[in-house]
Amino acid sequence: MSKAEALKPRQINKVLEKILMMQDPETKRAAMVLSHAGLRVSEVARLDVKTLLFPSGMVRTEVFLPAKICKGTKSRTIWLSNKKSRKIIQEYIDYRHKRKWGLSLEGDQYQGLNPDSKLLYNNRGRAYSLSDKIRKLQDGTVKTYKACDALEDQFRKIYIKCGLRGCSSHTGRKSIATNAANNGVELDDIARLLGHSDPEMTLYYIQIGKKELERCYEVAY
Repeated sequence: MSKAEALKPRQINKVLEKILMMQDPETKRAAMVLSHAGLRVSEVARLDVKTLLFPSGMVRTEVFLPAKICKGTKSRTIWLSNKKSRKIIQEYIDYRHKRKWGLSLEGDQYQGLNPDSKLLYNNRGRAYSLSDKIRKLQDGTVKTYKACDALEDQFRKIYIKCGLRGCSSHTGRKSIATNAANNGVELDDIARLLGHSDPEMTLYYIQIGKKELERCYEVAY
């Protein structure tokens, strides 16, 4: 389990602002928004245009992630109801048009993008590649999973440039779980958001801060 730090909303906004001063900010901001919507890094890399956009071109508020891109082939739904997140996604789509990446030859549906193309392209105009990784669990079980080293490295470098140590591609998922818990969302609902079958796994994603501990004592007495 990653020990990545969770970020508060003000820290997330600070990261998004600082990315504007980096190279290829449109791609980095879109990736960051998707990560903080609860997507795993491999899911960010696999997400295609037709999953995120309606044929009309509108960015979906409720995004159904197909089983084929999810860990353990377990489909789930994430939400992009935050206006700032949707604006950043649209800025990236406009950037793709500017760079002429993955455009469709079949009309204006999906904002003129190839619906089967991956949403995010690297700075060479290509989809991010994934590789097979092997992990040995504590019980000795060996599992193979997909990883996107390029995106994982990109997330880590972004956080370091923003002065945030201990953050990684897991930070987005830990942040949404922690912030949801701090706002009173039930554990079972957070587990559904993250795609966890067992809510006990979700507990590892929730970080309790000093203020939250103080609030517990206030409630207790």
